[in-house]
Amino acid sequence: MTRRMIRVGFLLLLALGWAASVHACPGCKEALFDPGQLQQKLSAAKGYAWTIGLLLSVPFALIGGVTAMVVRATRQKARLSRPG
Repeated sequence: MTRRMIRVGFLLLLALGWAASVHACPGCKEALFDPGQLQQKLSAAKGYAWTIGLLLSVPFALIGGVTAMVVRATRQKARLSRPG
């Protein structure tokens, strides 16, 4: 095995082992583990999931938009430089 594969494997093991010990933020913990009705817990969990999804969609949309503009400009330049 190469050193790179060993490093990647070690980092993967480290990440998987660390994920089990990571705790949620205090706001999430109170909302999800406070004794109460199940429906309230589920709606809070759905709210957090939607929030995370929306926050993650913004960088992907920005990167995708910039990539699309670069590809379009490259194709247009290639089309204009073709003879005929």
